Amino acid sequence: MSSLNVSAQFSSGFCQPDCVQQDCCSFTCPSNEAVPMVFGDFIRDSIDNNLFWLRIMMEHALFMRLGFACINLDLINEAQRYEELYSNLLSQARAVANAPSEQCVRALNQASIDLTMSFACFKTMVLDRIITCGPAKIGGYNFPLLIDHVRREAIAFIGRLNALQTGRREPLALTIIRDQTFWHRIMADHAKFILHLLDPSERQFIDQAGAFSQLFDQKRMEALDLKSMFEPNFQIYPIIRRFTRDSLNVAIQIRDFKATATQLIADCELLSVIPELLADHVRREAQRFVETMERRLSELAHVKN
Repeated sequence: MSSLNVSAQFSSGFCQPDCVQQDCCSFTCPSNEAVPMVFGDFIRDSIDNNLFWLRIMMEHALFMRLGFACINLDLINEAQRYEELYSNLLSQARAVANAPSEQCVRALNQASIDLTMSFACFKTMVLDRIITCGPAKIGGYNFPLLIDHVRREAIAFIGRLNALQTGRREPLALTIIRDQTFWHRIMADHAKFILHLLDPSERQFIDQAGAFSQLFDQKRMEALDLKSMFEPNFQIYPIIRRFTRDSLNVAIQIRDFKATATQLIADCELLSVIPELLADHVRREAQRFVETMERRLSELAHVKN
């Protein structure tokens, strides 16, 4: 892997004198070389993101379609169209993964960006019609938070691919905090959805889901606190290592909880209205969180204090 010119990639915007002057009397910005940056491989990371997120987007379309009221045929048909488009693009991504080249990967990334921008707009329109009043309001069984949740994931997917396409780099600490803020909120949402889709008789699982909801809401706020403390320079302070280890531990906990629930649903041993595919969907996202934190810990291990 070729080395990255840190000085060339580091943006001076990460050190903002206007902000600093409000907080303290004096401040010295660290040199560019003092701020560890994110490293990666364009082809590997592009294929990895496409194979994971294109399937997630395809399933979002399916879940939304199943949640629409039967009278909303226009929305049902539109969601099914996105499901088919993502299915086709996922097949293309698998073909590119078997024989990757930079040109093909760039074309795949752009196709994914374009489709997902369109899908994010569709999700925004649906959310607006769910939470509005008047003739445009729609019913069905899609929670407003669910649509906001899947829209946030679409936006995150677009952001990851845009960064890869442009070669944008940012301080490693900022990337880690972004990852943790994003995934802690996603896991908190999942816990809330599980809580409301379990049968009321499943008291033990309901209690566990409620505890996870509170835990990940708390972890997200802690990540936002750290982001505020690290600004504007995002150096690798020792606390980030402990917080990332903690994030990995709780990610493993909810991943295992979801894996157990998925197996019980498959065996018809858990009372809920959760489809098996939805249970496996949120389990895979938790596994993605685990893998992301493992990768960040590995990157932190190579940073010298």
